Amino acid sequence: MKVVSWNVRRLGGSEKRKEVRDLVREKVSCVVCIQETKLQSCDDFMCSSIWGSQPHAYFFRPSVGASGGLLTIWDTSEVEVCFSASGDHYLLIHEQNKCFGIYHRGYNYWVKICLCGDFNAIRCREERRSIRGDHVSDNFDSFNEFIVDNVLIDLPLNGRKFTWYKGDGRSMSRLDRFLLSEEWCLMWPNGVRGNMLRKIVITCSLGSEAFAIVEVLAGYSWL
Repeated sequence: MKVVSWNVRRLGGSEKRKEVRDLVREKVSCVVCIQETKLQSCDDFMCSSIWGSQPHAYFFRPSVGASGGLLTIWDTSEVEVCFSASGDHYLLIHEQNKCFGIYHRGYNYWVKICLCGDFNAIRCREERRSIRGDHVSDNFDSFNEFIVDNVLIDLPLNGRKFTWYKGDGRSMSRLDRFLLSEEWCLMWPNGVRGNMLRKIVITCSLGSEAFAIVEVLAGYSWL
């Protein structure tokens, strides 16, 4: 199974949708998690223009004005989603009706879970480089505590050190990532993470076990 996470920074244009579609074809993806769609509505035609004619389903969280917006599309021949939900800055799909729970504030009732997306947070100073050379606004504690309290594994990058680059190429940060539960890693120990600019791909073998994928967008509270 391949899970793709991408902060597209607007999905409305036909060229951007074609770019996403080309990535879906290239990676032969089972699940695509798209952040910053900046769309207030989404329909079958929109998702078909991304996924193509192959069987698929989707779940959508609209933007607030011109900010945000989440979209997850999956291959229904490979992934059977039994439950989905969304809230401010997150969207969740749960595969197979084998377990149900809440993932928040240190109480992890999921069996196998994958959090992916634009967390807009870094874990240490080395994950941000700025021409100003200061880090006065960096606060790692709450994000690191969230990861530790929920026993999550931060999957290392492969190919790049940073995932976001400013236009001048002199400021950069690691804002996009995959956070996996130990159970997910035990079930799919050979997962590989590749990284392109604001596009992150995780590859693992699809089994018959239940799992959940939570797509996160900047603004989610770690407290």
